[in-house]
Amino acid sequence: MSQSSEFADDYHRYRQSTDHYRLLWDGDLDQIERWEDIAPDGLEMRIGELRRFADEADRLGASDAAEQALTETISFTARSAANRLIWRSELEFPNPAIGLIPTVLTFLPRYSLVSEDHGDRYHEKLRSLPAFLEAAGAALRADDGPLPLKRHLTETIAVIDAQLTRDDSANPLMAQPPPTGASAEYRERWQQESNRLIHEKVHPSLGRYRDALVSAADFGREDSLPGLCHTEGGADLYRDLIWSHTSLGLSGEEVHQIGLDQVARLEDEYRSLAGPILETRDIGEIYARLRDDPELTYRDGAQLVADASRALERAAAAAPDWFGALPESPCIAEEIAQGGLAFYSKPLPEAAKPGRFFFNTSDPSAWKTFQLEAVTFHESIPGHHLQLALVVETDDIHGVHTDLPVTVYAEGWGLYTERLADEMGLYSSELNRIGMLAADSMRACRLVTDTGVHALGWSRDQAVDYVLEHSPLSRRIAEGEIDRYIGMPGQALSYMIGRLEIDRLRAEAEQRPGFDIKAFHDAVLAKGMVPLGTLRRLVLG
Repeated sequence: MSQSSEFADDYHRYRQSTDHYRLLWDGDLDQIERWEDIAPDGLEMRIGELRRFADEADRLGASDAAEQALTETISFTARSAANRLIWRSELEFPNPAIGLIPTVLTFLPRYSLVSEDHGDRYHEKLRSLPAFLEAAGAALRADDGPLPLKRHLTETIAVIDAQLTRDDSANPLMAQPPPTGASAEYRERWQQESNRLIHEKVHPSLGRYRDALVSAADFGREDSLPGLCHTEGGADLYRDLIWSHTSLGLSGEEVHQIGLDQVARLEDEYRSLAGPILETRDIGEIYARLRDDPELTYRDGAQLVADASRALERAAAAAPDWFGALPESPCIAEEIAQGGLAFYSKPLPEAAKPGRFFFNTSDPSAWKTFQLEAVTFHESIPGHHLQLALVVETDDIHGVHTDLPVTVYAEGWGLYTERLADEMGLYSSELNRIGMLAADSMRACRLVTDTGVHALGWSRDQAVDYVLEHSPLSRRIAEGEIDRYIGMPGQALSYMIGRLEIDRLRAEAEQRPGFDIKAFHDAVLAKGMVPLGTLRRLVLG
């Protein structure tokens, strides 16, 4: 085994033994009982260790392209993770859409438990949740970090209040199935103990976290000052987070201009595609009619999931003509009642866990009918499911490339596939093709508004108004988007920046003799997650 391979193994083991919040999202069973250390001393130690791994990776030599890609990915993911740990408890965790509470309510009851050992360790996870929530609450009282927006605190308080007053039959935490391989007697005892722990341990700890949020709300920031640029050290951190989420040395002003340019190009596309359907070329009227027409709104969550499942079936049938390698793991569309509008959790073949594409159907009217297909293709096939399931099932891809996030690669691919789906003939109507443009509008507006808030000092209202003026998104979705960017600075930049780079790679590859679209896609996906500079070298040589 080479020195770089041994080092990669050490680094991967370290990340898997410390990133338990990420592993909750994945449903990983290896260290199911643990929560990560987010106390100040623990965070400082983790950030220092991540930076040490990055520095050592920079010093390692590489004997071939694969080793070089591995060490570059270690260096990038280690520094990126260190940057993202700073102020996460203060900004991301209290966020009502993407934060700690919706993540726990969504993923804690969705483990694919098999053995009695899994069941016992799951109970330990419930017992240890109070300590994790206590540390998260303590971070809100720290003197050296920024408080979240007052509205984020009060909205998360409302989410907890709703959870604590639910009947057991409607409690998402009660939905965790017992281990499939356990005896009937064990399964019955296990369910009783789960219910007891939720009532006696989990719910009281949620109440104490709620109290910490209430105390912090008295000092929460106002909507007029939401950005990192208004906090001490925030401008430098945002610069680092732009790099962490794009792998490129771009300034906030540069990203902002890229976004403005993309928005302008999209408006020409709306006029060409939507203009004839809506019988107007006025861009404001086009956006308003797409936003306000009640006939373009879902009313039934089951219908939404059924439509998504049909779109997924079409995509699976067409994929062999566009990809040489395809995953075996299935992808399932699943309703949820909390969290973001839509998101994906990769399969775990060893636990028979499928890829899951989650739809938040708590309010079906939040979904536009023309929006659904683009979201489905992004999250499932040919998007994240094809991307992530394929590498999970490939034995010779190192866990660094399969498990550790490179957001710009993953989300750049997801956005690329929304346009690819159009080439594949997957959209069922011209109206649904407009949904592809609407999804692009969201990602282009993200470049403008994320940088507007965190680099240029925009208010929350200013950012929301920009989205409403330059996209067909509803006010509710626009506000949710802006609140997400405030709580997770820089992450929203990864989608369009990554897509544009994959577009450039394809344009260059198409100029070469013998270009084959299957070979190009296989090359982009072959090594798993890598930073963009590494991807360019792997694809084009």
